[in-house]
Amino acid sequence: MPLATAMAYAFARFNTGGAFLRLGVLASQMLPPIILVLPLFTLFFSTGLMQTHMGLILSHLTISLPFLSWMLVSFFEGDSANLEEAARIDGATRWQAFIKIAVPVAAPGILAAGLLGFILSWNEFLFALVLSGASSQTLPIGLASMETHAGVEIAPLAAATVVSLLPIFALLPFLRKYLIKGLSLGALK
Repeated sequence: MPLATAMAYAFARFNTGGAFLRLGVLASQMLPPIILVLPLFTLFFSTGLMQTHMGLILSHLTISLPFLSWMLVSFFEGDSANLEEAARIDGATRWQAFIKIAVPVAAPGILAAGLLGFILSWNEFLFALVLSGASSQTLPIGLASMETHAGVEIAPLAAATVVSLLPIFALLPFLRKYLIKGLSLGALK
């Protein structure tokens, strides 16, 4: 989230990279994941990141960073620019204005994006299938591996599926109002 927040802020305030980079970030979300997996496999294999937690973290970052930053841009393009300008006139540095003004104003959007990013990474299957090993296996891969030569054992698979949903269901009641507020504010701007 810190990287996505900084990237979205740079896009909104400074037009970093111009329209071409923004379009590139958006276009990266239109690529089929298999197109990204093959180069990552080659890169991770040559650098020793295959079947490691760091490799999986970097691959999830590759997927979610463009989506989260694109989602957060609209929260920084709103009214916080005037508040930041007032803080800068009062003597705040650009960094202080970002931390004390822009981030709190965009907090509902940041929480909504964080929850969606968590769900996106929690359910990600293809990257984990190709890039992880036995020591870095994720829950969706573990669920898929419950099929044996005798067939699928439904009872353990159903129990594991319910357990895998618990973290998301545990987060939703606490973040529901922020998720609704963040998604609706992003749609209105």
